[in-house]
Amino acid sequence: MDEKVKVDVRKLEDVAIIDMKGDVTSLADVPLHGAMESVVGEGIKKVIFNFTDVSYINSSGIAILIGIVTSYNAKGINFKVYGLTPHFKKIFGMIGLTQYAPILKSEEEALKNFA
Repeated sequence: MDEKVKVDVRKLEDVAIIDMKGDVTSLADVPLHGAMESVVGEGIKKVIFNFTDVSYINSSGIAILIGIVTSYNAKGINFKVYGLTPHFKKIFGMIGLTQYAPILKSEEEALKNFA
């Protein structure tokens, strides 16, 4: 644990895919908010969070994700999520994050889910 998260943004047409690698902790705050500001600044309204290479998410990381998803959702941004472990799928469901960001099985499914 304590591996700083690396955040990269890929764009496929009108969708931004935010790839994360490492641990999503308080250290993810600046890179995730920066990625979102960049995406929104380009007028993109569809965002997919890729957790495939995330090994750990702590309570601070979850709080950051809740803040991002709820505040940007209120601004018309539509989120999808994939790549979560079964444990974190359960946690996202328990805290209600899935009502703002449905969890899907793959990037392809997430892309199709926007249609």
